[in-house]
Amino acid sequence: MHQHNESYGCGEYHQGGDHTEHHHHDEHCGCGHTHAPIPTPECLTAIQVDFLLELRQRKILPVACFSVAKTGDDTRHATAMEPVYLGTTSDTMEQVKQIGKELSLLEEMDLITLDYDIPLKNYPYEEYKSSELFAYFVETVKEAAKQPDATFDTPILELGSMMLTETGKEMVDKLIQ
Repeated sequence: MHQHNESYGCGEYHQGGDHTEHHHHDEHCGCGHTHAPIPTPECLTAIQVDFLLELRQRKILPVACFSVAKTGDDTRHATAMEPVYLGTTSDTMEQVKQIGKELSLLEEMDLITLDYDIPLKNYPYEEYKSSELFAYFVETVKEAAKQPDATFDTPILELGSMMLTETGKEMVDKLIQ
């Protein structure tokens, strides 16, 4: 098991996608970021390349998982949405799903790790806690819990982190050469 204790990269917390240094690209993906103008290998999308480069620069980034549980029943726990990466508190469900798909593919390729049980040390996760999407999720779970036979009644925000694997670091090295 590895541990994620670093602040991610420059030592600053970048909330809401307002980074002080920006990358530029010619494709807009709707994720709240601009992407690096690096040739994209056939196996990677521009969004995936951007995340790999961002992780190389910052070392670690926040990620979350929305899950549900049943009060008083330790056996009832399910994942509702993962991975969740937010660029801003107003990111839409569509944006989060698209980014989540890209991050899941990077994990499947063994380029990144997504760890929902290893939160960033000293990182507040405010953009997640105060996001419109999480508020919607909480409200949806509360509404469903009003049903007499509700399977779940508790929304959970699992805070985690992502970082490059050794294979991911090698891929980034190839990209930036």
